[in-house]
Amino acid sequence: MMQPHLKIEKIEKYVLLSGDPGRTKKIAERINGKLLSANRGLVSYSGNYNRIKVTAATSGMGCPSAAIVVEELANAGAKTVIRIGTCGGLLKEMQPGDLVIPNAAFCGDGTTKEYGVWGIVAVDSQIIKALVRAAKKFGLTYFVGVNRTHDAFYEPAKNFVKLAGKDFVSSEMECSAVFAIAKLRKIFAGAVLVVNTPEPPEEVAKNPDSIYKLVDEEAVKEGVENAIKVALEAITILEMGDKNE
Repeated sequence: MMQPHLKIEKIEKYVLLSGDPGRTKKIAERINGKLLSANRGLVSYSGNYNRIKVTAATSGMGCPSAAIVVEELANAGAKTVIRIGTCGGLLKEMQPGDLVIPNAAFCGDGTTKEYGVWGIVAVDSQIIKALVRAAKKFGLTYFVGVNRTHDAFYEPAKNFVKLAGKDFVSSEMECSAVFAIAKLRKIFAGAVLVVNTPEPPEEVAKNPDSIYKLVDEEAVKEGVENAIKVALEAITILEMGDKNE
């Protein structure tokens, strides 16, 4: 069945998902991907990595769009979806380009509530282990912890500083929907995020303007390349695990 937004009928079981169509194209270059569809900014490609068939797809910005896309990816045959995105880093030791591997997402958005999902959505341990193993293989700096997903990119700083002491490691706008819809559709999902805005809530309290300062540096570009590399290696690890079972 043709999916109404993605305009695809069938995809590979492994999907790398990015909010930015430009980043999706970068992933496609790594898998020698061929264009499947391009509709409403939702671009998708199909290719392979280490002889494993992979689809690269775009989710758009925010949970409503991400939820639509994951629903349609599941309809089209996806079994494992790994989000490659950017995030605000909430720990003082984080630097631009560092990686975050969420082990769960806090549902601070409205979309998951429409599905009756509240609180925290955990990531399957196999996905986390594969991503961590891949990050270690490449000697990359990474953090594992709970990501906070919300709806307002330009939220008031007075709201953001309330995150202090809540033990979140990162903040972004799609993971909760990706994880929640995947669980509801009985597929697997995870994420590897790149810190592009180091913004510890404690520091934002001192300087509220720092909440919006996206860091456009070579470190972030390198971080995105590393995130793609980690996700592709994690897929290889997962596939080999399946074959060994």
